[in-house]
Amino acid sequence: MKKVFLILVFALSVNVLFAQNTTYQGVVEEFFSLYENKGPNEAVDFIFSTNKYLESNQDQVTAIKLKLGTAVAVIGEYTGYEPVIVKEIGQSMMQGTYMVKYLRQPLFFTFIMYKPEKYWQIQTLRFDDKLSEEQIDRFTNIAD
Repeated sequence: MKKVFLILVFALSVNVLFAQNTTYQGVVEEFFSLYENKGPNEAVDFIFSTNKYLESNQDQVTAIKLKLGTAVAVIGEYTGYEPVIVKEIGQSMMQGTYMVKYLRQPLFFTFIMYKPEKYWQIQTLRFDDKLSEEQIDRFTNIAD
């Protein structure tokens, strides 16, 4: 009976993960849920786990975690996030920049995601404490 219960729990948790990966919004929401509730390191681990080709690059993951940890340590308490620019590129790619709000200043996360078949996966994750000129221009053009 215990074995059946464990298999059922595992199957349900895997199903929930894949259900979230069927939309890029689900992946982003899970990232920020982990970010808020378990911390940036858990969120970074999750987002890279969506792409088996990037997940194994632990040097890149560790570098992002260290850089993010250094930034977060000096900008105060996390207060939420909101989309700034989200653009779908066809039906299988998206680029989204989200403002992550802290008391002192925001951080900007840019996700480039790709859906080769059924599930969305991260292709590129960047973060910075300011928007690039290109992002500002893109935002200004959208607002006009």
